[in-house]
Amino acid sequence: MRRPDERGVALLLALLVLALLVALILEFDAEARREYRDAAAFRDNFKATVLTRAAVQAAKAVLQQDFLRDKQTGQLYDAPTDLWAFPIEKYAIGDGLLTAQIEDERGKLNLNDLAAGGDLNARKTKILRIKRLFELLQINPDLVDGIVDWVDADDVPEAAGAETLYYQSLRPPYRAANAPLQTVRELRLIKGMTPEIVEKLLRYVTVYPLQGEGKININTADAFVIQALDPAVTQSMAAEIIQARPIKNVVDLDQIASAKETFARLRLPPVYDVKSNLFSARMTLTVGETTKSGAVVLQRDEATGNSTIQYFRLL
Repeated sequence: MRRPDERGVALLLALLVLALLVALILEFDAEARREYRDAAAFRDNFKATVLTRAAVQAAKAVLQQDFLRDKQTGQLYDAPTDLWAFPIEKYAIGDGLLTAQIEDERGKLNLNDLAAGGDLNARKTKILRIKRLFELLQINPDLVDGIVDWVDADDVPEAAGAETLYYQSLRPPYRAANAPLQTVRELRLIKGMTPEIVEKLLRYVTVYPLQGEGKININTADAFVIQALDPAVTQSMAAEIIQARPIKNVVDLDQIASAKETFARLRLPPVYDVKSNLFSARMTLTVGETTKSGAVVLQRDEATGNSTIQYFRLL
């Protein structure tokens, strides 16, 4: 016959074993929940990444639809009133929700125009145009010389610029590209260009097409970009042009008395247009609690409306 103290010890051992089992079960449950959350996060992350790439097709479809509608209505211009300019809000793609905004890259000054050879006077005009933009944005215009040196093919520095000799003195050293900019953010590598300056410029400059020679879409250009086109373009003139948009034909600017003479001159050779074939889109794709972003630049064929990818990056 067991003594009372033996029964007490047995009970304590049973309780201890039970407590250990409960602790093991709870730990197993917590670990299983963590693994489930990690697996779900991995799944959603993978889905969001794939769907962000798929979202490029949605942007292409919007541009194609806009092209077809413009063709049917005979409105052969691109303006903020067009279908592509309206934001895409929570559009369902697979298991995700897409938010996107398409932007006209032709409404910006192309920094790769500075790499163009040929007529020296034409090149000087383009450099002065970018310098005027910098002045309007209260950025030191001397920084443009560094951009010229970065994109031109030679190794001869501009007055306030820099070539490979300067960049080789940095730590770590690197070489001047002496080639067109691939992205606007590449500007950070150029002498004097800070992240803050680059962010300030994003709204007003582009690097597409990479070959330069881009005409400005007067329907989507910011007032500062319009003013930068020519020294004769005043703030009030730019405001009048913006007020008159959409401009349906390049000669329609002749109806604005203050702009008639200047913009008639800017048509020979053509500096501006009323339509675009280059668009960028920033996309955000949400799947569950996971969000992925991407950026794409699309070139739309002016004959068919089909778009090809010039640049794509997951952010």
